[in-house]
Amino acid sequence: MVMRVAIPVLPCRDVQAARSYFTDALGFDTIFTWETPPSYAAVIRDTAEFHLYAESSVGPARVTVVVDDVDSCHDELRARGADIVEPLADRPYGMRDFNVRTPDGHLLIFSQPLTEYG
Repeated sequence: MVMRVAIPVLPCRDVQAARSYFTDALGFDTIFTWETPPSYAAVIRDTAEFHLYAESSVGPARVTVVVDDVDSCHDELRARGADIVEPLADRPYGMRDFNVRTPDGHLLIFSQPLTEYG
């Protein structure tokens, strides 16, 4: 058995607003939405996929997205207006990363290893 991918499913007070943030500020594409207004949506960028669902009570999640060029990712997302709440930096735990907060308070950590995985 091979586990291929894990897809975070994030609660959102407003699925349409969350989907728009992912597409506009983070450069994702919409895979699908369900119902009108949407109570569930899926977005994707390359192989990073998130599902968003309507929930009136939202507790923040933390999700790391590993990228191959964190500096260009940072520059692009900053230009798109992403809410960068932790600046791009080399971290003592061996990663170069920055944090983005979504409108629902979820923290997305865009990260690249400082050295190749061994």
